[in-house]
Amino acid sequence: MTASQNAQHQVILLPSGRRGAVAHGANLLEACRALGVELESICGGRQTCGKCQVIVEEGTYPKHGLTSAADHLSPPGEVEADYAAKNLLGTRRLACAAEVVGDLLLSVPEESQARKQIVAKAATDRVIDVQPAVRQVYVVIVSADLGDDRGDWERLQEALAEQWSLAGLTIDLPALRNLQAALRDPAAQVPGGRRGLTVAVWQEREVVRVLPGYAEGLYGLAVDIGSTTIVAHLCDLRTGALAATEAMMNPQVRYGEDLMSRVSYGMMEPQGVERMHRAVLRAVTELAEKACARIGQTPECILDAVLVGNTIMIHLLLGIDPVELGGAPFALATAGAVDLRARDLGLAFAPSARLHTLPCIAGHVGADHVGVLLAEAPQQQDEMALVVDVGTNAEMSLGNRNRLVCASSPTGPAFEGAQIAHGQRAAPGAIERVRIDAATLEPRYRVIGHEAWIDPSSSDLPASARATGICGSGIIEIVAQMYLTGILRADGRFADDAGQRCRRVRTHGRAAAYVLAEAGQTATGKDIVVTQNDVRAIQLAKGALYAGVKLLMEHLGVRRVDRIALAGAFGSYIDPQHAMILGMIPDCDLERVRAVGNAAGDGARIALLNRGQRLEAARLARWVEHVQTATEPGFQQAFVEAMALPHAADAFPHLEGILPQAKINEPRRLRRRSSKTG
Repeated sequence: MTASQNAQHQVILLPSGRRGAVAHGANLLEACRALGVELESICGGRQTCGKCQVIVEEGTYPKHGLTSAADHLSPPGEVEADYAAKNLLGTRRLACAAEVVGDLLLSVPEESQARKQIVAKAATDRVIDVQPAVRQVYVVIVSADLGDDRGDWERLQEALAEQWSLAGLTIDLPALRNLQAALRDPAAQVPGGRRGLTVAVWQEREVVRVLPGYAEGLYGLAVDIGSTTIVAHLCDLRTGALAATEAMMNPQVRYGEDLMSRVSYGMMEPQGVERMHRAVLRAVTELAEKACARIGQTPECILDAVLVGNTIMIHLLLGIDPVELGGAPFALATAGAVDLRARDLGLAFAPSARLHTLPCIAGHVGADHVGVLLAEAPQQQDEMALVVDVGTNAEMSLGNRNRLVCASSPTGPAFEGAQIAHGQRAAPGAIERVRIDAATLEPRYRVIGHEAWIDPSSSDLPASARATGICGSGIIEIVAQMYLTGILRADGRFADDAGQRCRRVRTHGRAAAYVLAEAGQTATGKDIVVTQNDVRAIQLAKGALYAGVKLLMEHLGVRRVDRIALAGAFGSYIDPQHAMILGMIPDCDLERVRAVGNAAGDGARIALLNRGQRLEAARLARWVEHVQTATEPGFQQAFVEAMALPHAADAFPHLEGILPQAKINEPRRLRRRSSKTG
């Protein structure tokens, strides 16, 4: 047997983020299953159903430490090649027909995923004063006459001024091109030889659509472009009603899980920025198509769109290289709102559709956070409110109507399951809830897609109950539970006697791990464990988040907060009590800590339906005070203290009876770890 045949290759699967070593020559379908990623395979791997399709992402990926290429899979055989030709697969491969012969970064299309990604997408019910930037009016104009030398546009201008007090309007070229056809359409005929038109006007300044007769359809799209997920809300601009919502994984994930990875990809790959730009535009187009199809429409019904996202997402949306955001001074191409036409980006909405991006506050506090502020409105309240959008880059604001300060902290992707040994994104099979018995130190847990809790005695589990990994909410709860039960010390290390007290704690030298799910209960047939490195990754992430909050509290001179809002798709799944036990957030009445869902998307919807809120967004972006954590002299000390569970110095009186007694009312600093400590 040759050395190459003995080789192991790294295989990474997106969007789940699962990765592992695969033997040279291994069947790709079986390798995916071994890594915990189930592909559709109705035919059982006989190369007939074509469901197990994968896409090889070609290029060098420094973040993952590998180079992926199409020839790192065995060449297509006759059966696969014939199927691909007949079904126009292009560069896609059938996993059941391919063997692994090199390192691979693979994307699994949604239709090939047996375990679909769970994407939070619901819009929150909110009272919105409907005054959109685009409104529709019905006008009746006199027909052309030999004695009247004016053009049709001039007659329409006169009618709009007389009937709707809309004077001084301009008309976009596509609308002008359609004007005469609309006027001559039989649907435009009204008694007396006149003509009736339905006219859409943007910002009381420009005509953007002309339809014959009376028409009612008028729609807009609110889009939140997150680094992990993209959510689109299709809204009726006349009534404000939510017509449809669609969501998907951000396809840019294949180029890097966190923001800095994407900046690096754009720097190192000649076409990197263009690829990421095109990827997000395709995603917005796909979401628009799906949302419109739900109401029997096409994207041409969309006349206005508001988009939000972090600063790097907005740059990539506009096709601007975000390289300047990769290092100090984190300069934005523009911090202000951007107004443009959908056709400028190649989006196939209505020919004259407009796009608006909300403004950004600073280099890493983006339009998405401005959207969160519009939705949660701490600037309109008296109480001290903390609003946190938890993601790979946490954005946070603290304050009230008198003063509002904001910051960002680089938490990284650990909260989303990355950098965790058995971490994965939130998909069926992922462990999302965990409890550990204080006496036996045995766990019970719940997986996405299976309602019942699973404990060590559970046997003959159905496929839906077999765990494939741990998602972000699960890793937060398991680390918090390990601390509460004494498996972990306050400094995050495994307790010296943990291995003697608990059969699930396994040690190897100075390394230790806790077995959350044993092999007989998992989909992979392997133990799912939480390692010391996993705990450290969570400490680093939560430490950065808490340190940012602490700096904001110091800037305002406050020692407590009155309420906390956890925003974002991930924030929707966080249990507030476990987040506080872990030390992600400061002490607060747990009844006043709540998940507010996709608040950034709600903010985009508010700005879509009320043009005045776009002005408010611009005012907020200028008024909010930005605290630059990268240059704050106190950040490092705050970060070090926040690494402890839940904190090295701060008290948590609202966790009385839950935390070990020393951590409730007696702020203390951790003792310095001796060289003998494991």
